[in-house]
Parts: sequence; structure tokens; C-alpha cells
Amino acid sequence: MSDLRVIRGASHSRYGGIHWHEWKPKDEAAVGPPARDLFVLHPLPHDASFFSVIAPYLAAGRTVVAPEYPGYGKSDPLREEPTIGRYADAMIDVLRARDTHGAADLFGFLTGCLVAVEMSLRYPGEVHRLVQVDVPYYGPAERRRKLRKDWAVGGFVAAFSYPCQERYPLVAHECLLIATDSDLLEPTRAAAAAVPGSVLQEFPDIHEPALETGAAAISAATLEFLDP
Repeated sequence: MSDLRVIRGASHSRYGGIHWHEWKPKDEAAVGPPARDLFVLHPLPHDASFFSVIAPYLAAGRTVVAPEYPGYGKSDPLREEPTIGRYADAMIDVLRARDTHGAADLFGFLTGCLVAVEMSLRYPGEVHRLVQVDVPYYGPAERRRKLRKDWAVGGFVAAFSYPCQERYPLVAHECLLIATDSDLLEPTRAAAAAVPGSVLQEFPDIHEPALETGAAAISAATLEFLDP
């Protein structure tokens, strides 16, 4: 989409440099105070480029920022043990370092859903609305099973150690949950049931890779929710 500018940069955080991608309209007048910045939070083990297809759709009249967690993409490595809380802290540092239009909206996919929820709980005044796509809302038994997998290291340990059933019911922000045709359909439904006042939309015709095959539909639902 030629009417967008794509910028790459970095911001300082308590865990070192955090690299990010940014999409925004070339016409600065198209981004006004009503259009809050939208932070898109990637799944593991990916980086900001994961959003390269859907971000231009989401950047209609707003700035979209895709920061990379410590240890992913070009961000500095995390010296401490990875946790969803530390990822959330690093992301809020990026938000604070930027000239945002007030509290930002958050869009999470898979692991990014957990980071977005933790940001909203730790820093409620700096978060506006949440959009969650295909939520890994696993119960304790399923998390323990996944933690036994050979590939469950680093950030995956952080994700599978996150107590969803304790944290999601505490969410006080307006929240849209989107479920596609994936093995996370039931977990996403459970997450929606746990978040007070949340809205659930199901897209059974969107298949993997969801943010590519469903970029137009998911972004339309997202923008309608963020800009009612």
C-alpha cells in the first residue's frame, strides 16, 4: 500500500534496546488524536515481520507499531529468565518512549495475547482497548503437558507458565476476542468467557496462516471495534 510509510527503529527499555517496525499513513493529517496508536504483539518464536501482511490494513488512519520482545528479532537479549511480565514491561517502555496519542490500543496474536493482557493489568492507564486473536488460554494440565516438550524453552516456558485462569478475569478494559478455524477455537472461547464484558467474534472461514488469509476480515473487525 503505497500511501503508507514503513519505518524501522529502536527504543530503550529496562532490558536494553527494543527493535520495532512502524506503519503509518504518509499523510500525517490522516493520523489525528482520535486514532490511537496500535501496538501489535507477535507470537513466539517470530518477530515484527510477522505482521507484514495485516499491518497495512490496520494502519488505515493510525500508526501501527510492532515491537520485538527482548531476545527476538533485533532486540537485545534478555539476561533474566523470560517471563510474560518482563515482555510486558519491555513493551510498555517502548510505548512510553514514543509520542503516542494517549493510551495505546493493543492487538495480540497467540503469545502476544498474553503479553497484551499483562500490559493491561500492570499499566491500566496506558492501555485503551484490547484485541486478541487465537488465544492460547490453556489450563494448568495442558500447560504442564506443553512444558514437557523438548522445544519448550526460553519464551515458550514463559508462555506456558502464564496463569491465564488467574489473570484474564482481572481484565477491566474493553476487549475483542477473535477466533479463527484453528486448534485455539475452544481456548479462545474460554478466554472470552473469562473476560468480563468481552466481545467474541468467530471466523470459521479463516484458516492458517490466519493473519494472512484473514488479513482483510480481521483488520475490519479490529478497526470497527477500536473506532466505534
